[in-house]
Amino acid sequence: MKKGFLLSKPAQKTAKTSSTTKVTPTTALKSIPSNRFHDVITDFMSRLIDRNSVFLLSSIIPSDPEAMELFLLAHEDEVIPREQLAQHIDKAGCSPLIAQFLAAILNIFLLDDENLEIFLMDSEIR
Repeated sequence: MKKGFLLSKPAQKTAKTSSTTKVTPTTALKSIPSNRFHDVITDFMSRLIDRNSVFLLSSIIPSDPEAMELFLLAHEDEVIPREQLAQHIDKAGCSPLIAQFLAAILNIFLLDDENLEIFLMDSEIR
């Protein structure tokens, strides 16, 4: 018969744990200034115009310009100033309203916490 190993005290029961991982957003994402991506967006639009026809943006004709203006008013914190887009607007020959509308949509997309979390998680995985 083999000698056994005896404990002087019995082991305490442990609680069952779950193995799922939960990602929680940090408060740092909530404090992103609305102008953080302005330079990135203007550079992106410039490269887009350079790689494609300068007439790419000028070929977009809004069916309801007033709706676009209302959108820009509703999202005035996320709108990139026309002065910052002026160089790119002149090069593309497009309407300042169209350029500002497209830039605002990109800015709103990038400022969205859920999208930013996806980008950050994806970069951590790689």
